[in-house]
Amino acid sequence: MRSRHAFTLVELLVVIAIIGILIALLLPAVQQAREAARRIQCQNNLKQLGLAMHNYHDNHNKFPPISSSSTGFSAQALILPFIEQGNLHDLIDFSEPLMLGSGPSVTLNPVHAGIPDRILEMLLCPSDSGDPFYNDGTDTWAGTNYMINVGSGNGLYYCEGCDPNGLFWRGSNTAFRDITDGTSHTILMAETLFGGRDQVSTTVLTDPQRQIKRVSGGAPGSKTAEDIDTASASGYTGARAGSWIRTTGYHITINGFYPPNSRSPDASHHGYIVSSSRSNHPGGTQIVLADGSVSFVPETIDLSTWRALFSRGGGEVPQPY
Repeated sequence: MRSRHAFTLVELLVVIAIIGILIALLLPAVQQAREAARRIQCQNNLKQLGLAMHNYHDNHNKFPPISSSSTGFSAQALILPFIEQGNLHDLIDFSEPLMLGSGPSVTLNPVHAGIPDRILEMLLCPSDSGDPFYNDGTDTWAGTNYMINVGSGNGLYYCEGCDPNGLFWRGSNTAFRDITDGTSHTILMAETLFGGRDQVSTTVLTDPQRQIKRVSGGAPGSKTAEDIDTASASGYTGARAGSWIRTTGYHITINGFYPPNSRSPDASHHGYIVSSSRSNHPGGTQIVLADGSVSFVPETIDLSTWRALFSRGGGEVPQPY
């Protein structure tokens, strides 16, 4: 009789165990490679947005402003022709207000229906797994991960309606000549994470990276960032970065009050936001400077250096980061 060759049960289990070990060893490397690719794509997005800002400046002799009206358009909307979205730009009637009504009861102007909920890939960081869509109870909006620099964030330098020390505010007309600290020392745009939308609590802080603390009381711009930071929360929201086209501060602006990926949540007062740059990139976040260069900023950056990078003319000498 001829014997038949076969694997024993023990041998099969050993082979399976070895395969499992190899997979466990390879999986982190695969994940790191994927994150490296996503980080490069994010860098490319910021580079293209920086170039778009430069091209807008070349055409208008200034950076795009945030609309002076709360029912107007964002600076991100104004650079659409320079990020290969000229056709979308032509669909927008900038002579018509984006929103109708006033206060918290504003709604989308029907003239612009079908535009604000369009996803623009260049405005999205591929490392953010959050929901880019935001529904305010009436309309659905598409968001962006890339925010424009309002200022250093301390004092009133977070309030885009209070002439802050960054590059953008309501009705701003800043140009390269106004960046006296130097374009290589001043942030143009920085990234953030989408808010938690309906997945986070409105009464309890459960995810500082995805929630905004709401602070009430007093008129807009009447509280310093330090007051807002220490004030009790009147609630929490996941609305951050909810619309690339609206002027609301927590949708499109950023400042340097908190360090990157801060463990403290961003905070808002009448829509103005006291904030931090946030990302899912391990160890830090990415920015594009006013000279068009893109940098990765570690979470360990000195806070005074970080805030100096958001100031256009404070005379600071930022330290290496």
